[in-house]
Amino acid sequence: MPLQLPDPPAGLPDTIRSGVRKLAGRPQISTEALRRARPHEVDVSTPHQIFTMGLDDLVAGRGLDSARPVGWRYVVEAAGQPIASAETTLAADGTTHLLSDINEGPFVGATADAVRSLHARRELQAGVLELRLLRIPALYVMALWLHSAATDLLVPLAPSPVGREGQLVPAAELITELATRARSVKPLARPDEPGPTAS
Repeated sequence: MPLQLPDPPAGLPDTIRSGVRKLAGRPQISTEALRRARPHEVDVSTPHQIFTMGLDDLVAGRGLDSARPVGWRYVVEAAGQPIASAETTLAADGTTHLLSDINEGPFVGATADAVRSLHARRELQAGVLELRLLRIPALYVMALWLHSAATDLLVPLAPSPVGREGQLVPAAELITELATRARSVKPLARPDEPGPTAS
């Protein structure tokens, strides 16, 4: 198996599973698929850590080493079918993870499809790659991040503003393209111009 699912903090899978099951079937839940699900049919799978990068990181030419871990993400399944994702954030104590978001948008299916496809990729069979998620909110980019000591690959998830959804892209190549986009969103001041001042 090419993908290695990282070990989440102790007890986190049970916490997320319990939290999601408590929400399943409740009529007031805005997540439609979870609202229709039966609690005993709901489970979570495919844990992966969420990392984020900002425009400043890209504009400054920083790579994935500047990506910051911000939580964990799970695929929520009902009767074995992906219906949503569940995310955590750190509590104020800096150690406890809390269920913070449940989403049933297009990235859920895109994640499940990409993971299934990656498991079958013969060129990935030789190494062990840790599954992560890279999020660049300012550019509306979500990508699976396959990480090892030797390489980093990104798989943009649909819908992607840079295209290449579901394709394996060398991280340096995609980060360079995203840096170009970031500079068009956040122009750099010319050396002869003063930077912004606090008011």
